[in-house]
Amino acid sequence: MKKIILFLNIFLSLNLYANDSLFTIANQDYANQSYLQAIDKYQSILSSGKQSSELYYNLGNSYYRLNEIHQAIYNYEKSLKLNPNFTEAYENLELCNLKLIDKIEKMPEIFYKIYYKNLKNFFPTQWWKTTSLILIWCFAFIYLTKIITNRNFNFLQNTVLVFSLLFFIIYQDISNDSLENKEAIIFSQVIDIMSAPSNQANKLFTLHIGTKVKINDQIENWVNISLANGNKGWVSLKHLKEI
Repeated sequence: MKKIILFLNIFLSLNLYANDSLFTIANQDYANQSYLQAIDKYQSILSSGKQSSELYYNLGNSYYRLNEIHQAIYNYEKSLKLNPNFTEAYENLELCNLKLIDKIEKMPEIFYKIYYKNLKNFFPTQWWKTTSLILIWCFAFIYLTKIITNRNFNFLQNTVLVFSLLFFIIYQDISNDSLENKEAIIFSQVIDIMSAPSNQANKLFTLHIGTKVKINDQIENWVNISLANGNKGWVSLKHLKEI
């Protein structure tokens, strides 16, 4: 059993080392303006199951250099999914959006929703989860200490409990957002948005490659989408790539 565990540890270590080495080589390809070679190596790392905001960011930069704006947008969005505070990814995404044909005006949000959204994005998702678990263990430790020493730690105990529950609720809310708020990038040059999930339905408007949409519902190979300006309609799933 120990030999098996040792073998697995060695295998995992070699795999991580190989990915790190490949990432370094890919960065060198990018620095040498060999963008296609860099993309192949970044994609190879993703295929191995490893992902990070930096990896998607570098991949987005490579596609941007090749003027494949829709691919760059997709990867910057993936980077921001993992790290909402990645300033460089956000700035590059804004530059890409300026190059799009579709200029979508966002609907104004209620101020408290903006504040809460900023709070959720202030730390990465994993931070909220880890911190809430640490605080729960701290609460248990304080509670046991209070029983053993017969001292009054009620204020500290209740404070830790409140923050642990608050952070866990925020983590759960972020997790639900990622499951419920599905988004995608249009990967076809021009698509018609229909009034119903059928090619015979009325055409409502058109969208172009690179535009981000929210997926609301799906019926077979059709999805109902909405835009930041509130417009909705149906489109064939083959035209989209989910973030």
